[in-house]
Amino acid sequence: MLAVITNKHLKVANDIHEKHILSKNIKPSDGWEQNPSVGDVLYCAGQIALVPCTMQLVSGGVRTEAIVSLRHVERVLQAMSQKTALHHVITACCYVTDSRHIPIAHSVWQKKLQECKKVEDSEMSHDETAVCGLLAVVVISHLPRDAAIEWHAVAVVDDPFQRKHFAMKMLSEGFQIECESVESSSASCASISLRLSLISPSTSHLDLDGPLHDLVAMFKQAAEKLSEDCSVSSLSLRAFFKEHVFDVETLQKGTFLILNSSVLGLPEV
Repeated sequence: MLAVITNKHLKVANDIHEKHILSKNIKPSDGWEQNPSVGDVLYCAGQIALVPCTMQLVSGGVRTEAIVSLRHVERVLQAMSQKTALHHVITACCYVTDSRHIPIAHSVWQKKLQECKKVEDSEMSHDETAVCGLLAVVVISHLPRDAAIEWHAVAVVDDPFQRKHFAMKMLSEGFQIECESVESSSASCASISLRLSLISPSTSHLDLDGPLHDLVAMFKQAAEKLSEDCSVSSLSLRAFFKEHVFDVETLQKGTFLILNSSVLGLPEV
């Protein structure tokens, strides 16, 4: 899976307005801001389910950890901007230490978004549906404090009901490629997510050349769908893949093809 975040305000360091948040999680090292904002875009660093008064991991299992740590994310975002709720998130990444935790992460995420929707509907009526951010759930080997789950999020103080959404999928030589993008209503930020999935297990060598070229083509198409007002620069590109399934060098070459794309004004590699 590839996740790309873009931001039109990321030009010089002076644009970054640092806000120290009253989130009593693991403190970052000196000189590194945990939760900065750039323009109307808010960045929330990884949150695990620590109890603030004890700095110990909450007990109760992975579902409890998921609920508490996501609540930390929501409170951090609200501390940065009172207008911000979880449905203002434009992209989120959830790290879990066991693949069995993936459905739990999705369930907690969807339930929280539904709660936000009920609150929003009670305050005002909307003919449109809020476009919520993209969620990636990734399995990794270890998290700080032996936590089972951690949430990262990027949010935009915009109107989620006026966001632009694009999604498409295609088949490519035994693989399925899925692409989804969300552009903020302010056109200040966008998130593009691409997923390359093997349709059926294979014991033979996987040829990724064709699928990766198709993936790059789909990425360019998604970037071109961004509005003319969304004149952005790439902020980050993250690639997640299964070990012992994909050849790392081939995957790196495909990533370089995306980095070399001129669609988002990315630098040559």
